[in-house]
Amino acid sequence: APLCVVADDRPGLLAFISAALVMERLDVVHAEAYTRRRDDASLEAVDIFWVRDLRATHVEELSQGRLQSLEDALGRLLRGEVSVAEASAAAAGSRPPTGAYEASVRFLGQDDGALSTLEVQTVDRAGLLLALAHALFARGVQIVRCEVHTVRDAVRDRFEIQEVDGSPISAARRLEIQVAVLDAID
Repeated sequence: APLCVVADDRPGLLAFISAALVMERLDVVHAEAYTRRRDDASLEAVDIFWVRDLRATHVEELSQGRLQSLEDALGRLLRGEVSVAEASAAAAGSRPPTGAYEASVRFLGQDDGALSTLEVQTVDRAGLLLALAHALFARGVQIVRCEVHTVRDAVRDRFEIQEVDGSPISAARRLEIQVAVLDAID
């Protein structure tokens, strides 16, 4: 089912949205997230998700009730009534066995140096986008754009990131971020 979230952008927003999806047992099959500047210079996130309902036995549209429940969960997360860690715990049971997969986390070259593209390839599991987005948020980087692709059990995610202040990610920080993302996959 397709789902679009439009909100004032803030650090960690993708992690909060991903946590709400996990809380509502919705698995991300594909996603695109963008940040755009409004006329008043504030930033707005436009995130599009294609999700599958882990509770459903067949493919179906999300009901108004499920959408309202998702909105409520996101509101509780944004207000701090529920933590991202609590939502992460809900996805912990869906992780692949240790050593049963390979993961690749690398930075792709950028010509202008303003944004860094981080590519992640690994085995899919429910809550993976939450783990990745939260790891990036915890390292103090801003996700400006991302693409999430799932084909069968494999994911290839790309995140365009920068420091929260808008500066490029330094070489030293890249290694720190790669290690954090690998830890999040494990």
